[in-house]
Amino acid sequence: MADSHVLRLTNVSAVCAAIPALVAVGFCGAVLGAAVFGYTPTFWQGGPLTLAEAAALRDQGEVARLIEAGADPNAEYALRPDVLAVSRATPLEAAVLARRAEIVELLMHEGAAVDERTWHHLHCVAAEIGEDDVIDAIDAYRPATAATVSCPQ
Repeated sequence: MADSHVLRLTNVSAVCAAIPALVAVGFCGAVLGAAVFGYTPTFWQGGPLTLAEAAALRDQGEVARLIEAGADPNAEYALRPDVLAVSRATPLEAAVLARRAEIVELLMHEGAAVDERTWHHLHCVAAEIGEDDVIDAIDAYRPATAATVSCPQ
C-alpha cells in the first residue's frame, strides 16, 4: 500500500515537471501552424534591415550585401526601437555605438567616408564608450587635416 502511494506522488511530480515543456511545444506548434497558413506573428514582422541596423546588429554578411545592392554607407538611416539607444544613425555611428571595430573596418573598406567633423564625432563617441579597438579602428581613418582631439566630457 505504501508503494502505490509513492507511485502516485512520483506520477504527479513527473506531470508537473513536464508542464513547462508541454506549454513551450504547444506555443511553438501554434506559431508554426499560423505561419503555414500565411499569418506572420508580429514579432517576425520587422521587414528587411537597413544598413545601419545591420551594422548595429553585427551582421557583416548583411552589411556587405546591402552595400552591394546599392545602400549608401554614408547615409543616415532610421533604426527600429531596441536596436540602439538612438532612432537614426549612419552605419559608422551604429557600428561605433554597437562597439564593433570589425564593422567599422568593413564599412570603411566598402566606401564609407570620414571627413574631419565626422571623424571627430565618431572618435568622441568611441572614447565615451571606452572601447579601445573601436577607437583604434576610427583613428586609423583620421583625416590628415584633423586637429587634435578634444572631446566634451
